[in-house]
Amino acid sequence: MSGSAAVHSLEDPFGFARAAGQYSGQAAVASLARLQDRLAGDDGTVSFAVRGGHDQHDRPLLELEIAGSLRLRCDRCLAPLDYPLALHSRVLLVHPGELRQDDDDPEAPEWIEAGPELDLLELVEDEILLGLPLSVRHGPENCSSGKSGIDRAGAADSPFAGLASMLEPKRSNKR
Repeated sequence: MSGSAAVHSLEDPFGFARAAGQYSGQAAVASLARLQDRLAGDDGTVSFAVRGGHDQHDRPLLELEIAGSLRLRCDRCLAPLDYPLALHSRVLLVHPGELRQDDDDPEAPEWIEAGPELDLLELVEDEILLGLPLSVRHGPENCSSGKSGIDRAGAADSPFAGLASMLEPKRSNKR
């Protein structure tokens, strides 16, 4: 099964997993509403592929691959930064309210509750949000701030430089 961003839901996700179904599509970055506050621009698209299957314990799962490029904002200089997106994840499907035995196990696979329909764009957006780093920055040589973290630590306009100048006369008086 192949589709575009116009198809938003996967009917019977458990049946899709059982049948080892496949779906691929694209989503406009502008259509991913929860992602917008992380972006410096919403142009472009992300491609995604969803494959159904089972894990080693015969539990239904979806395997996702998401690729594209996002325009994020550098946390150092605040200028736009092109961030390549290449995510691969596996999520187990559970019925709403189903108890999970391994909720306290940090090694347990991710899981989602799935009803009779599953919103694929919401799942793709969730995985993108979970896959983004907390802080993105240009490399020091490409950052428009003009200063690397090391340069700023030794800068004369540092608050610590002022403190050092205040302590200097006291040191010379002790001799």
